[in-house]
Amino acid sequence: MEETSKTVATQELLSHSDLIDLYKHYWSVILAELSFCHQYLNFYSGLLSAILAATLAGLLSIKFRGWDELVLLLGPLLVFILAHNGYSTVETFYHRFVQAWVTTINLESMLHIRYSTEPIHLGYEPRYISNHQSFIPTMEDPRIRSILEEVKGGKRAEQVTKELIERKGTTLRNANTTFIAFKVAAVILVAFIVLTFAFPSLFQQWLP
Repeated sequence: MEETSKTVATQELLSHSDLIDLYKHYWSVILAELSFCHQYLNFYSGLLSAILAATLAGLLSIKFRGWDELVLLLGPLLVFILAHNGYSTVETFYHRFVQAWVTTINLESMLHIRYSTEPIHLGYEPRYISNHQSFIPTMEDPRIRSILEEVKGGKRAEQVTKELIERKGTTLRNANTTFIAFKVAAVILVAFIVLTFAFPSLFQQWLP
């Protein structure tokens, strides 16, 4: 008898209040993960900028004593390593953000808020109706919107999540551009430092 009651309990449908609680929870996850993305992007950008500035300051004050220039190679090396690690960190939090985002889309559909496969009956008439016949506007990137609009074709949540990550939304795209710029700057600095070591006479005339 006890086993039967357990089976009934596990098969019990989620109530409307349960869905609302889940919706609130996953929205908090969205905000937290996206906040972490921006925090780490700002942290690594500031750190890498400081290392680049210190390396440039050292390069402008070298005395051409032979090995002084090669010591400065530590700066670009750190920039390259930290830029790679920084992007991986931001990407991790972005993946979690997208997973929570897709979950909220499913919950909004189940609660008949947005993305519902059935007509949404609001009870009240909003001043401005959204494209999803809802009261919540959507302003997604066109590439992302095209993925979400194809959900009706029967895609799995994991497939939609993977496609959204691969398309790279604004935050991840900005992070990718930022860290690539730092890597390029590091490569340029390496080339310049090596040249000052190999041909010091070319730079002595214009470096203080």
